[in-house]
Amino acid sequence: MKISKIKKKIKNYNFLCLGACHKDNILKLKKEYKLFRTNPVNTEIKQGGVCANIANNLSFFSKNIHFFSLKLTNKQKEGLIKKKFNYYNISNIKNDCFYSAILENNGKLLLGLASNKTYESINKIDFIKINNKLKKNSFFILDLCFNLELTQKIINYYAKKKINIFVAGTSSFKIYRIKKLLNKISALSLNEDEISALTNKRNINESIQYILKKNPNIYLVITRGKKPVIMIYKQIKYIGYVPLIKVKNENGAGDAFAAMFFLSIASNFSPITTLSLSITLGCINAMDYKYTNMIDYNKMFELIYKKITIKKNVK
Repeated sequence: MKISKIKKKIKNYNFLCLGACHKDNILKLKKEYKLFRTNPVNTEIKQGGVCANIANNLSFFSKNIHFFSLKLTNKQKEGLIKKKFNYYNISNIKNDCFYSAILENNGKLLLGLASNKTYESINKIDFIKINNKLKKNSFFILDLCFNLELTQKIINYYAKKKINIFVAGTSSFKIYRIKKLLNKISALSLNEDEISALTNKRNINESIQYILKKNPNIYLVITRGKKPVIMIYKQIKYIGYVPLIKVKNENGAGDAFAAMFFLSIASNFSPITTLSLSITLGCINAMDYKYTNMIDYNKMFELIYKKITIKKNVK
C-alpha cells in the first residue's frame, strides 16, 4: 500500500496522545558483551517515551497529532517541533525521567532501564487542555507511564465521553494498571511479556480468551519478537509472519508497530491490511531505515509490505 493512500484516508482524523516524553540514552555494544567487564559502546541520545514515539510515527502520516505530557525543557520542545506534531503541557511538574537502552552489537535489545518517578508521582492533569482539542473523529492514545489511580481516572473520564481509547502496553511492570478497565479500551497493543503479566494465564491463547471475556469487542495485538504476531480483530484470530530483515536497532520498533496498528484501526482498514501495515512500520523502525525522500521511503515501505504473509482463523 502506498503511503499517500494512508495519508488520504486519515486526513480528517484527530489523534490525541497522552503519555511519556523524555530523554532516551541508547548504548550499543561494539562487540559481544562480557559480563563483569568494561564493554565499549557507541552512544546516541534521542527523544523518547512510548507515547512520544507513537505520536512521532503518526506525524509522518498526519498533521492532526496532538501530544500531551509533563513540562518539557526548551530543548525537548524544539525536538517535538522538528518532528512536526503539537505539544501541550498538562502539568507544571518538572520532568526529570529518562530511559536507557543497552543494545547488543547486532542491534537486539539486551536491557532497558527506566526512571519514571516523576510520571508516577503526579495525581492530576489538565483535562481542559486535552478537551480543547477534542472534535469529531478523535481517537485517544495512552501509554501507562502514570500511576494506577491517575491511569484509571483518565480512562474512565474519556470512556464516559465515548471516545475510542487505544492503549500501548508500555511495560510488563505497569500493565496491571488497566486490568480492571479492559471493557473500556477499544484497542490494545501488547508484547508477550505484557499479556502474560496482565492475565496471569499459562499461555497466550488462555490470555486472549481472558481479555475477550472482559471485552468481546476489543482490537488486540500481541508482538513476539521474530515470532509471528497475533491479532484479534472482531473476535477473529489472525497471524502475521514477520519477514527476515537486518535488525539494527530494536528500540522503539514496538512503538512504531503500535502507532500503525492504532492508525489502521481508526481508519477501519481490513484486518489483513491492518496487520500488514503494522508489521511493515515496525520492521522499518527495527532496520533503522532513515528517511531521505518520499520516493525511496515509499519503495522500502512497499517492499516490506509485500513480503508479509497473514493467515486467518489460525488455532
